[in-house]
Amino acid sequence: MEMDHIDKLAASTLDGYLVRKDLVRTFSRQFPVPTYVVEFLLGRYCTSTDIEEIEEGLEIVQRQLKSRTVKAGEEERFKARAREKGSVKIIDLISTRLDAKTDSYLATLPSLQLRDVRIGSQLVNEHERMLTGGFCAELTLGYDAAIAQEKNGRPFGIEHLRAIQLSSHDVLNILAKDREKFTTEE
Repeated sequence: MEMDHIDKLAASTLDGYLVRKDLVRTFSRQFPVPTYVVEFLLGRYCTSTDIEEIEEGLEIVQRQLKSRTVKAGEEERFKARAREKGSVKIIDLISTRLDAKTDSYLATLPSLQLRDVRIGSQLVNEHERMLTGGFCAELTLGYDAAIAQEKNGRPFGIEHLRAIQLSSHDVLNILAKDREKFTTEE
């Protein structure tokens, strides 16, 4: 694909916000994630204009989607992997609710069919959208065997979370500032 002046200017100015749609089609319907998840990963790993860097980025995206998305029937394999290794990284829709009985937050991970996953209040406060329908994220799901032994124990817990959907409230300000680098004609 030959890039013209505007393509190159946009790529250098809007790093992380541009996605080549032809690359998105590469992963179409291969993995059980919304298109914007693929776009997010491509925006992170394939923002270069260098063909070799894009190829490397595509390999990373492929690897991450293959190892972190849960296809139907694979739920128990991912849970077992978390138990055996102590944690597993996944891409999933996360939502959270307050459990008033235990005064704690509990997350739901639909791809693993888990409804009572421990999550710290700090993560919930940083990502309040979890409380209003949730969002897709890259998650590190931990497993604590000691908690599993407790009565009504909840061994699964969210150790780390990285939002996939744009979670910054100032995205339009960032784009407006970067737009100043273009002429009116461009």
